[in-house]
Amino acid sequence: MNIDVGIINYNGGDELTKCVRSLVMQTVPVRVLVLDNASSDNSIAMLKSSGLRVKIIQSDKNLGYAGACNQLLASMNSDIQVLCNMDLEFEASWAEQLLACFARHPEAGSVASLVMEKSGVVNAVGVQFGPDLFAKNEASGLDISEADVREKEVFGCYGAVMSFRKEAAEAAGPMDASFFLFFEETEWYFRHNLAGFKTIFCPNAKVFHERSMTTVRYSPRKLYYSERNRLRSAFRLLPAVEILKLPVYAVKRYLSMAKGVPGQSGDGKKLSKASICGALAKAWGEAIFMLPKELATRSRYEKQFGGVSSKVKKITETYFLK
Repeated sequence: MNIDVGIINYNGGDELTKCVRSLVMQTVPVRVLVLDNASSDNSIAMLKSSGLRVKIIQSDKNLGYAGACNQLLASMNSDIQVLCNMDLEFEASWAEQLLACFARHPEAGSVASLVMEKSGVVNAVGVQFGPDLFAKNEASGLDISEADVREKEVFGCYGAVMSFRKEAAEAAGPMDASFFLFFEETEWYFRHNLAGFKTIFCPNAKVFHERSMTTVRYSPRKLYYSERNRLRSAFRLLPAVEILKLPVYAVKRYLSMAKGVPGQSGDGKKLSKASICGALAKAWGEAIFMLPKELATRSRYEKQFGGVSSKVKKITETYFLK
C-alpha cells in the first residue's frame, strides 16, 4: 500500500515546513501535497525555499477546511489517503505503523492516529456524542498514562489527521464544503459508518499537535460554526423525535458550559455574554433557515445508505458521551 498525505494550510508560518519535513523523513515513502487556502503570510514561500519534495496547490480564495479537503482528495490516487492540519509533527515511524494497522484490519476503512502534545497530554483517542450530536474527543486533556490507548474500534478519526482507504472515501463522498469550518469531518465520518466502514484507533501511529493554531479557542466565530454545523448534521441524521428535543438538550448544555467559559478567548480578547449569545442565535437561525435543504440531504442519504436514523441511533449509543 502507498500513502498520499494532504495538508491544509492557512497562515501556517514555519509550522507548515516542519510538518512537511516530518512526513518527508518517514521510514516508508509518503507522497505529500499541500493545499494553501489563500494564506496571507509567507508560509508557502518558506516551504518552497526548503527544497522539500512536495506538491503545492494554491487556491486564490479560502475554501474552508471541507472545501480544501475535497480539492486534495481530487488530486490523490493512493490506496491510503490522509488529510491533516499544517500544525502537526509526525513521528518518524507514523506511516509505517499506520500501514501495519491497515494490514491487520482489512475490514477497516479508516485508521485513527494517536494525536497528542509533546508534553504527553492527549488530544484525542476517539469521539463520543451527546443525544444532540454534541461531540467530544475521548481522553482529551488526559495524560497518556491515564488514557485508554489500546488498539480498538472508534467512531472515526480526530479531524486534525484523518487516514482512510480510497474506497472508503469514495463511498462516503465529498465533505460538505458549505460547512466551511468545524463538524465537517464528524458528519463525513457518520457517512463513513453508514457506508459500512469501521475505524480502528492505532496508538503506535503517533502525531504531535499544537491545537487551534488557525482558529482561536473559545472564540464566538468557532462557537458559531461548530453549533450551526452540529445542528445541520442533526437535522440530516437524527431520528425525528430527537430533533424535536434539540432545544431542550441545548439549553441544558449551554447552562452547564457557561460555568467553564473563561473571561477571554485564546487570543486574549475579552469574551462578552452578548457575543456568545449572538453567535448561538446566529447559528440556530441559519440552521433553521437551512432546514428544507437539510431534509432534502436526509432523503438523499436515506436512498444512498438506507435506515439512516436507526443506524445513527446505534452509533451514538455505542459512542455515548458519559
